[in-house]
Amino acid sequence: MKKTTVHIVPHTHWDREWYFQNTRATVYLISQINEVVEVLKKHPQTYFYLFDAQSSLLEDYLNFYPQKKEVLSKLIKDRRLLFGPWYTQTDQLAISQESIVRNLYYGIDYAQKMGHSMKIGYCPDIFGQGGNMPEIYQSFGIKQIIFWRGIGQSKLAKSEFEWLGDDGTKITALQIPFGYFYGANIPTNSKDLQSFINSMIPKLENRSNFTDLYLPNGFDQLPINHNLDQIVDKLNELDNSRVYQISSPEIYMEALAEDIVKGKKDLPKIQGELIDGEDSRVHKSIYSTRADLKQANNRLENYLVNVVEPLVTLGYSLGLRYPHAELEFIWKELLKNAAHDSIGNCNSDSTNFDIKARNKVAADMAHNLLEKTMRDISNNISPKDPYSFTVFNSLPYSRTTVLDANVYLPDGAFKFIDSDGNEIDYEILSQQDQSDYVLHQAELLTPTMYRVQKKDPWMPKQVFYSHVRFLIKDVPGLGYRQFYLIPSQQNGLSRPEISADQEIENDFYTISLNRKNNTFTVKDNQSKQVYHNQFCLEDNGDAGDSYNYSPPQTDWQITSKDAKLIKIKSQKGKISETLTISLEFILPQDLIARQQRSATRKMIIDLSVILKKSDPVIQVSVKINNPVSDHRLRLILKTGIQASHSIADSLFGVVKRPVIDQNAKGWKEKGWVEKPTEINPLQNLAAVSDENKTVAGFTDGPREYEVIGKDFDQLAFTIFRANSWMGKTDLRYRPGRASGETIVLTPDAKLLGQLKFEFGFCYRSKSFDQDEICKLAKEFYSSLQVYELAPFLNSRIRFIRNVPQKRRLPFKLGLLEIADSTAVVSTIKKAEASKEIILRCFNPFLNREAQINLPSDAIKVNLDETTVDCSTKKFNHNKFKTFKFALGGDQFAYIQQAY
Repeated sequence: MKKTTVHIVPHTHWDREWYFQNTRATVYLISQINEVVEVLKKHPQTYFYLFDAQSSLLEDYLNFYPQKKEVLSKLIKDRRLLFGPWYTQTDQLAISQESIVRNLYYGIDYAQKMGHSMKIGYCPDIFGQGGNMPEIYQSFGIKQIIFWRGIGQSKLAKSEFEWLGDDGTKITALQIPFGYFYGANIPTNSKDLQSFINSMIPKLENRSNFTDLYLPNGFDQLPINHNLDQIVDKLNELDNSRVYQISSPEIYMEALAEDIVKGKKDLPKIQGELIDGEDSRVHKSIYSTRADLKQANNRLENYLVNVVEPLVTLGYSLGLRYPHAELEFIWKELLKNAAHDSIGNCNSDSTNFDIKARNKVAADMAHNLLEKTMRDISNNISPKDPYSFTVFNSLPYSRTTVLDANVYLPDGAFKFIDSDGNEIDYEILSQQDQSDYVLHQAELLTPTMYRVQKKDPWMPKQVFYSHVRFLIKDVPGLGYRQFYLIPSQQNGLSRPEISADQEIENDFYTISLNRKNNTFTVKDNQSKQVYHNQFCLEDNGDAGDSYNYSPPQTDWQITSKDAKLIKIKSQKGKISETLTISLEFILPQDLIARQQRSATRKMIIDLSVILKKSDPVIQVSVKINNPVSDHRLRLILKTGIQASHSIADSLFGVVKRPVIDQNAKGWKEKGWVEKPTEINPLQNLAAVSDENKTVAGFTDGPREYEVIGKDFDQLAFTIFRANSWMGKTDLRYRPGRASGETIVLTPDAKLLGQLKFEFGFCYRSKSFDQDEICKLAKEFYSSLQVYELAPFLNSRIRFIRNVPQKRRLPFKLGLLEIADSTAVVSTIKKAEASKEIILRCFNPFLNREAQINLPSDAIKVNLDETTVDCSTKKFNHNKFKTFKFALGGDQFAYIQQAY
């Protein structure tokens, strides 16, 4: 009979930042890698070392010491020093699906270029595992995973199992049942070693079906043990019933695979997301910690994936240079913020300041990159009128929709027409006179020396920076069309009428204010269904910390009904109508005051409901001036549906979750370390649905929702929660020790001052699968973009560039049209290592097959963008597909001068 083999795996779990800043971690990282390299070189036959599977750590080191590349590369190639497959140890539930894909792509790519990338989904400390990760892993050639958090022994008696993704894809999984630090402190003397053997190893054996055991030897920032080989020799002397060896995750997984084959044992099967806090905490409400930073991350992810990448791909297909390096820089800044403590924002204020700064740099780069791309395309369109607007559509089908834009408009009377001469409806929402800045600062883009002798009819006396809404029709898929400003004899410009009306409408909805409780009534104009008590604001106490929401022992809910209505404002124009109410909430100063029901602090909230022409999505804007800490604010819809399950988008699909967690009852008695709350994560949307209707909401803020109410007929979205401690002990939802540092105050997490969040809601007279809710969400976060060319713009506003000699692009152009497809596009981008275009899409339904119509030369590839995917499975629930095909070429390469 084969002896039990204990694989002792030296490693470190390396948080890039947490209660400390990344600068501190980097200084110690350099020292640690130097030390690890020395030990590995001294023990060429025995030692391995796992550097937390994060290639970014290797990149950080080589940024300072590039001369060490050769020695590191040899150790990595020999599989003794292990990095990858991750760029950073990302949390899988708080970030987007494309963020996970790029994290793995850049992580594998960097490690492979250094010699080798570990092909194991190693996740020692992230707060839960996404339900479709097996499919993502398999598409990168990763067939095994080692992780800790997200499942307990009531579901998993033994550590080894077969994990099935939401789509059914299988991978072999090992849970580290006692944490990545279980074997961190292996003693050195014989007496203590014998106790270690007697107490620690049987626990691992009891949780395993096989004779190969995984014993992690490491902890947070723990240095390598120089004497581990001698300790292993002592272990083998003291215990002749087992074999102890220094090992690696790859060696262990090879042994486990052999055990499974030889043992002919069927592994237990577990399907879907792993988010249980039974034996280890998963912090299910961390999705709303530092809502301001979560919002900044979510907005940039959506902007980068939905807008920037497709439009720079359009530019590339027309002849421009594809900005690989710039996009990689943006993504890597985002991925540094996606590391599991970083994106959780369960950090010190100084660390969160760094996260905010990285996001700003990445966002600025993304906006400027897109601006240059749109400018280069616009400047290459055959000139028709000197005052033009080029509207860009990043989605692969034609769109007619409302464009919100900030543009410079001249004084006088004018109108807008498209390239066919059709007049375009618009409304000016606000204007700021910037005449002096625009007309009298620096040089105009058309230098004055060329027009000094003649009067330019296009030079205005005044220029206004203006927020304008346009109704733009038929913008081609992955393309653009131009429209123009021309002088008009008509008097007056189109502006919305302002009044105190309490009702607005469009083709889809009629919405009115209910002054009895300061909520809204929504009427579906097509089905005539009426929904009362919509967009209710609910404030309650939060006694939690930066990891968990936790209700106070004595709470006090304050809702819209309790607030004072201080203002009503209605704006009605040609293409949109807005109803805004201002509410005055009186809140308790702190948790003690809330317990005493003593409210003294005013919180003013402006809630705006916006209906746009021909738009089935209601836009809701919530602007808050927050005066206090230790509370949570949510926006609640009364859906009229007694739900048994909720629906939310997840990683490349949608997931259906019960509104009652079966483990919630008696969770403490069952020994759970964290309450299994029904607060759940989402990507962009959450919904409830029955056979006849669906109510769905989209959010750019915290990716967090809950189905509440006596009949589970209310859908609640977290707007923000405010607290001032990194960690606390003995929370109602998380008893016992603190998860973070109890001495670290986080006053920035109070979120005092101005906050603003945007939502979208739709009420549909169809079941979820009969409709296209995910497509609506994609469109909501893929707004049309516009670039303005005007004779009076100066070099303070835009850098001077050479104007192309030949401007050959047409007024209207589209490169891709897949309007008949039911799959939802996740990304359109250029392939990283070839000239083709990548399009990734997913099935957005629960039980319905999806379909996609692409060019005939499209081939299906894996997420590495090179390996051909030969699978012929149907496009079923939670499946995604990645295609590669040519787009553009000589027939579209209108732009000859591309820099």
